[in-house]
Amino acid sequence: MEDAAPPSRSAQEELAALRRQVADLHAAQEVAHQIVETVRDPLLVLTPAFRVQSANPAFYQLFHVSPAETEGQSIYALGNGQWDIPALRTLLEELLPHNTVFNDYEMTHIFERIGPRTMLLNARRLDNVQLILLAMEDITARKQAETLLQQQQAQRLDALGTLAGGLAHELNNLLTVILGYTELVQGNMPLDSQTHAHLQQVLTATLRAKALLEQLLTFSRRTLSDPAPISLTVPVRDTLTFLRTVLPDTLTLVHHLSPEPCLVLADVTQLHEIVLQLGMNAVEAMRATGGQLDVRLEAIEVDAAGAAAHPALHAGPYVRLTLRDTGPGMPPEVLARIFEPFFTTHGPGQGRGLGLAMVHGMVMYHGGALVVESTLGKGTTCRLYLPRLVAPPEGDGPSSAFLP
Repeated sequence: MEDAAPPSRSAQEELAALRRQVADLHAAQEVAHQIVETVRDPLLVLTPAFRVQSANPAFYQLFHVSPAETEGQSIYALGNGQWDIPALRTLLEELLPHNTVFNDYEMTHIFERIGPRTMLLNARRLDNVQLILLAMEDITARKQAETLLQQQQAQRLDALGTLAGGLAHELNNLLTVILGYTELVQGNMPLDSQTHAHLQQVLTATLRAKALLEQLLTFSRRTLSDPAPISLTVPVRDTLTFLRTVLPDTLTLVHHLSPEPCLVLADVTQLHEIVLQLGMNAVEAMRATGGQLDVRLEAIEVDAAGAAAHPALHAGPYVRLTLRDTGPGMPPEVLARIFEPFFTTHGPGQGRGLGLAMVHGMVMYHGGALVVESTLGKGTTCRLYLPRLVAPPEGDGPSSAFLP
């Protein structure tokens, strides 16, 4: 039997090249492994079937689990099924298949061994190796700090509202006396006299002061003057109709209004004023720079985690109106004071700083919440929450003032 012929030179070169490629692949895998090991945030590598292929030390350390309890397990089965979280399923099974990358998806959950945590999820689908990279950032402390700040702000605004209401009532009484006696004196003066003209200026100034005090009283009001069932869609559509007539060419308006009933129990006049004020604020923020205003109205359910994140809310059905602009945004020191009466970033004569303070007061006493998020250079997002009426009222309710 003849011996097998030795491989040709070209075959030897191909074999050597293949070995180098394998060595390079092992080296790359080792580098990737070391990078993953040094990442401080929890990191999971998942198979397309959502089973854990590997995890980094930060994951084991944060969630108090071992590799034996984790690797090869379905992510939903981790912690005796504690990871079967609707928000996580939404990210992995509904959003990620349509987006190779998904960033900053917030999830709050009570985990088996570490209790309640708020996590910021970032996921990437690696199609070339058929894997999913899931990174997590624990933002619980940051959310708790934001909640504390909101509570402190609410307490401060409540104190300001009490003070403003008390002062407004006292000043209103004094202005009523001034108004009455001025009218009596003016009535005894000839219409063409200089004194009559001067007294008219006094009356005009007094009426302006009373209007300003009425805004202060609105800010401090703790009861609804005329509540009635109304769909929040009505004032939102009215506001959109109005905004389209005043928008400069540099601004774009995009909206999505839920077809679901968005019924709330509210003072109809105040509700229109709230929505219009929020819309005009967004437009004014972008008037100089241009941009886009996104308006979204939807019926939602606030769960226990959502209520914990916003102290003014309770778990249950709400209507949420979101206005997101691409304007210049606000620095933290301005954002912290936007609901204070008489605080304004405008120059003299351009505003009294009562708009958002008045809106906040009305929203608060409708049992809702107004959440404003803003980053300098990246725009502002306002989220208005109002308790939703689940049962429809009798009759058609109020109709739109602008739309047929």
